[in-house]
Amino acid sequence: MHRSEVVIGVDIGTTSTKSVVFDMKGHVLATHGVEYPLFNPKPSWAEQNPQTIFNAFIDSISVSIQKANITAQQIVGIGISTAMHSLIAVNENCDPLTQVIVWADNRSVQQSKKILNEYNGMEIYKRTGTPIHPMSPLSKLMWFKEEEPELYEKTHKFISIKE
Repeated sequence: MHRSEVVIGVDIGTTSTKSVVFDMKGHVLATHGVEYPLFNPKPSWAEQNPQTIFNAFIDSISVSIQKANITAQQIVGIGISTAMHSLIAVNENCDPLTQVIVWADNRSVQQSKKILNEYNGMEIYKRTGTPIHPMSPLSKLMWFKEEEPELYEKTHKFISIKE
């Protein structure tokens, strides 16, 4: 019997990761979601555990594949969407040095104002299309540099949840 090809869609959101398996005609064969918490360790902060999100990603896809009763060989594509404006500091091995700083985090209000007023924020906006606000990764990077300089210096790179 010939097994049909499928595609998988995955949404890594703020409260859960959801996956869906489609056949090539667009019919839904299976779905599954895995929820996870959002932490607010300080007022205006919003963080998540990167390992928890990664595990939810793997679990969501695995269960959807099982529910759809398909094999890995049938999968011809995977599309992934994520919440925007997240930031994670990682070391040389891409091990997280921080939690995921999510879009809802507003710890960088002062840095946003500084970018707007002192670093030609309107020009940055025109070039990037992204308004300068505390959700912006640029503001979050500046916050790390100013408020957590030791962590900033030992960070190999900053990534988003997409990476």
